[in-house]
Amino acid sequence: MNIILQTFLLIMVLIYLIFIIYLLRKSKLELKYALLWLLSGIIVMAVLIFPAFFLGLASKIGIVEPVNMIFLLQGGFLLLICISLSVIVSGLNKKIRILVQETALLEKRIRDLEEKRTDAE
Repeated sequence: MNIILQTFLLIMVLIYLIFIIYLLRKSKLELKYALLWLLSGIIVMAVLIFPAFFLGLASKIGIVEPVNMIFLLQGGFLLLICISLSVIVSGLNKKIRILVQETALLEKRIRDLEEKRTDAE
């Protein structure tokens, strides 16, 4: 890999990691959601620092072109991120359903109490 390209990509990954850490510090992003993003940045940084290791790993797996190894890694991370976001959305859906049900029950209790109050007057 060209050293200029490698340096540029390394700087971009560092900016990416600093941005994720900034979002964590400002409480815009929770740590449990940011772990995959941080992990992906660290792995990309490892690939940039030790490209020979990943080229050797790619050839052992049977990947001829190094670019295909990058696509494999990207696809894997995107899949993990999509699955984790799906789990998060499913959990939030469950919480919203419970909140709506509890709110409906509370509204019914309020209506019943108002009806009893008007009947008592």
